[in-house]
Amino acid sequence: MVIVNAEGKIVVVNSQTEILFGYSRQELIGQPVEILIPARLDPLHVKHRASFLAEPHVRPMGAGLQLFGKRRNGTEFPVEISLSPLRTPQGLFVTSAVRDITERKRAEEQIKKLNAELGEALRRAERLGASGELATNMAREIENVLDTLVKLLSQLEQHPTTDSDIRELVGKAQEDVAHIARITGNALALQRQHDTWKKA
Repeated sequence: MVIVNAEGKIVVVNSQTEILFGYSRQELIGQPVEILIPARLDPLHVKHRASFLAEPHVRPMGAGLQLFGKRRNGTEFPVEISLSPLRTPQGLFVTSAVRDITERKRAEEQIKKLNAELGEALRRAERLGASGELATNMAREIENVLDTLVKLLSQLEQHPTTDSDIRELVGKAQEDVAHIARITGNALALQRQHDTWKKA
């Protein structure tokens, strides 16, 4: 948590902020909040800060934008930020809850990659499944992709996202998982049945 005054100066930080950004509390108090933001984003942030102060209400920061924090060592990382106005006798302050979403972004990138693989596997499975030629090894290969994807989807469900594109991507992946699971399940059942007949 970071609290800034109307001039954009940091007045309060919690220990989580110290850990996240690599600064001590003493180093941050009195500094412009832009110290925690990549320099290329400073002008945009100043503009957004003024806009928030003009109409202060609880909301996520930068809806639809990719936001980044900057650590003391200069490294950048993706963040989600929630803003809340704090009205006091001393004036208006802004409370920011900052969350590092590096792991979620990594999972989302993996989801995109696997979703592309899944789409191709789905097309192949439908072609071969329709002709009764879906081999056991291909069904197993598809199941491996499905297992990885299901684990990633489960990870993302534990870290909900406000990004509508990612939500749509996850929804599509879940539909494809169910569809391919049906196709490969049927193919494996047919293969097992065929193997049983051969042994008889």
